[in-house]
Amino acid sequence: MLRLDEQILLWNHTSVKVLDIRQMRLEAREEIAGYRLPANAFICSFQGGAQVRLNGTAYRMERSHVLHGVCGATLHIAANEPFHYWLVLYKASLMLPPAKRWFSLFSNNRPFHEMFSFAPLNPLALQNLLEQMHRDWSSRDPLLTLRARSFFFPFVYELLSQMKCAGMESLRPDPLTQALRYMEERYMQPITLEEMAAMLGCSVSYVTKLFKKKLQTSPMRHLAELRLEAAAKLLLQSDAPLQLIAEQVGYPDAHALSRSFKKHYRYSPSAFRSRADAAPKTIPKMPARRTGFALLPPSSQCYSVDGGENHSHLKEYGGVSLYKTKKSASFTAATLMIGLSLLLSACSGNPAPGPSPAASESASAIQATATPAAQESTAPAAATKVYTSSFGSVTIPANPERIVDLTGSAIGNLLQLGVKPIAAVDFGLENPFHEGMIEGIQNIGDGSDPEAILTLDPDLIIIFSYVGEEVYETLSQIAPTVRLEYGAQKPAELLLEFGKITGKEEEAQSWVDNWKQKIEAVKPDIVAAVGDKTVSILQPHAKGIYGWGNKGGRGGEILYDEFGLKAPPLVKEQLIDGELAGQDFSLEQLPQYAGDFIFTSEFGWDNDTSGLASALYDTALWKNLDAVKNGNVFRIDPMGFYYNDPISLEKQLDFIVESLLGK
Repeated sequence: MLRLDEQILLWNHTSVKVLDIRQMRLEAREEIAGYRLPANAFICSFQGGAQVRLNGTAYRMERSHVLHGVCGATLHIAANEPFHYWLVLYKASLMLPPAKRWFSLFSNNRPFHEMFSFAPLNPLALQNLLEQMHRDWSSRDPLLTLRARSFFFPFVYELLSQMKCAGMESLRPDPLTQALRYMEERYMQPITLEEMAAMLGCSVSYVTKLFKKKLQTSPMRHLAELRLEAAAKLLLQSDAPLQLIAEQVGYPDAHALSRSFKKHYRYSPSAFRSRADAAPKTIPKMPARRTGFALLPPSSQCYSVDGGENHSHLKEYGGVSLYKTKKSASFTAATLMIGLSLLLSACSGNPAPGPSPAASESASAIQATATPAAQESTAPAAATKVYTSSFGSVTIPANPERIVDLTGSAIGNLLQLGVKPIAAVDFGLENPFHEGMIEGIQNIGDGSDPEAILTLDPDLIIIFSYVGEEVYETLSQIAPTVRLEYGAQKPAELLLEFGKITGKEEEAQSWVDNWKQKIEAVKPDIVAAVGDKTVSILQPHAKGIYGWGNKGGRGGEILYDEFGLKAPPLVKEQLIDGELAGQDFSLEQLPQYAGDFIFTSEFGWDNDTSGLASALYDTALWKNLDAVKNGNVFRIDPMGFYYNDPISLEKQLDFIVESLLGK
């Protein structure tokens, strides 16, 4: 790497041609992906924050930062918040004859091929120069364009001067970007949270909090998503057997991959592959072109540098285009082209599909409006209201009557409010606690057929936020579509949200009030009966045991949140205080997860017919647990306890009270 004094000498004997100066803006969750720099570039940010990768090296650019990239480097920018930056493209060459003399002084024989990142000491000085350069360059006036070029060397001088004052210390990639790169490069290998934390030089809890704060997910959930996305790509792009794909993406065998894949995408790998046969196999990296503050019209965003000349802005010359794309919740554009088949894809960090309400702030409001009737018509106009959430505003019927529910696990909220949707996915119609309430609701399978939804003529569609933007846009063309943020609210809060959507606010609040009274009536007796002992929720499956906390249904919200009962230390650390809803652990770890009271059933969601799950109950390890020996084991319904809607919670409460109090 060139020393700073060598860089200064280099710039003193350099001829520069400025190719373009752009001012750009990325909205939160937008990204530039796979853009190959057509020339050397300064990327300068002065507002917002983003994760940036340059030729695979990850950086965190926040507020005022300067990143230098070289011609041919691959640039990826993913904005975490609105991100403003300048891109200055230039071509530099050493002036001859002095060039050869200086060349011999440098330890690196590729001048101007240094990539570095720097936090300016005086960002305003650089910002003022860039603003003047951009203003003149954008004028298209030849004289002002000349002045813009003349500002380039003062910009370089100011940058080098500040680097010299700072001792030329490059920015270290932050722990999050290091962790993300570590996962992306090693997801096909076994990775533990402890191993990754040690690599980063920090604690497991710090890494977990960092992921939650910056990405709103957990490290292991992100790793699982990487593996499943890689598996889906291989399914789309190859005919490789499932066992080989499993080994290539970090799963021990085809069975483990198949189980996780189906939980995440609601299709088995073979079904996913067959549905994708009709979809194009090419994956467009950047399907949209939406550059903010574009210097030139979209048709002119191309560069081709040949020798000393720059044929910029001429599409017919070829070159490299700079696009900006909206980051989608689904993994690639190709997967989204399969359409609504991913509609029920659940958050893959959970070991199984399940309600995962995590407490967080949720601001939403409804503003009632009425559509004025046309003067020519005597018929009253349909009443509407504006539903507003973190996803924006959507006009919906004031009292929707033909709702299609595509949430799956949340349909019980509608039923509790006396609102029966006209159709729902099969996943939402499997709750035994809803028996007698779902007659007349059309089962639309997995919800992957938009034409089937269209023929139902719905006036409102309700989905969870984990579906992709393209899926949402497709549904929005059929009927007003409300997106609810998955896992953002506790059960009572989610019911209140459904009340706002359906015009049943009073009914929703009434249930919440009654629920609080029910809890208050039995909580003292429950606490007295359990005392200082611990409670676990365990579900064996063919290859291990799932443990659950307060975010994955199975009665956990009642036991841990409403009654405040104690959990074993590992359950509390990982599944209550931690980010995970559930944890898959081995039989050897069972004593560490088992409480003095155990609520249990076979897992039931993996279609296992081997009998290995139920066999756990006959082992000496299980029979020697204190809860088993003391008769404090209670068998739950694996289907009914999966959900956490109001109807299911009431049934679960009755069972828990009867189990712990004997009444």
